[in-house]
Amino acid sequence: MKILMIDVGNTTADFRVWDSQTKTITKLTRPLTNSVATDSPKQIVQLLKDQEIVINKILYVSVVPVWNDLIRELAVLLKVEVFNVRNLVDLESEIFAIDNSAKIGADFICNYFAARKMYNLENGVIVSMGTATTFLVVQDACIVGTIIAPGLTTALNGLISNAALLQNFHYEKSDKIIGKNTVDAINLGAYNAHLWMTTAVINNLRKNFKIGQVIYTGGNSLVFETEIANGLGKFNEQLIFEGIVAIAKNITN
Repeated sequence: MKILMIDVGNTTADFRVWDSQTKTITKLTRPLTNSVATDSPKQIVQLLKDQEIVINKILYVSVVPVWNDLIRELAVLLKVEVFNVRNLVDLESEIFAIDNSAKIGADFICNYFAARKMYNLENGVIVSMGTATTFLVVQDACIVGTIIAPGLTTALNGLISNAALLQNFHYEKSDKIIGKNTVDAINLGAYNAHLWMTTAVINNLRKNFKIGQVIYTGGNSLVFETEIANGLGKFNEQLIFEGIVAIAKNITN
């Protein structure tokens, strides 16, 4: 069985395929969310056809309503069942120790189930670095809350979008200690300091919570893969998809 998994965020729509026989997750395509077009479902169908991939089900998480309609249209074209992951989880479960579990994002849900399955997470933090950088706190295997900060590229774009003289440069992670020009200074402030922010938040959480494991995920976490591997925590860029797989097993029997 092959399941098409779709993670629609505010920046990109990430399509990946889960093969239940080989137990592998394969990247398919990742268009920008705002590049959506009425023929997008047909393009995905053609892409699957070109790669000779036969899909049996679609599971998705989405924070962009217009994409929900396109995904359902895609399911019709492929003649397969489609499931919104939120509808496959008991949101009244005691694992959600928060004010209103009905409002929790599907990305948090998937990351939680993946962390429980893959790392047996009991007490710790899942740091997801995407459009926003979020900190999901888990205590005694329950979700007790989160912190949401602007993401790396979101913050950087917010800075340079209002400063014409800053827009024509390439910015990236830096190996410098201090900036002696504007580009180096922004590299340190936007990239390096973003990672420093995550460690500062985690250290502050340690004052009030039991923080055993720290798991980093999300597209922007790739920028810091080396630093994460060197002692900051576990790294799993595809954690959300591992969570979709874990949840999908409830409907594949």
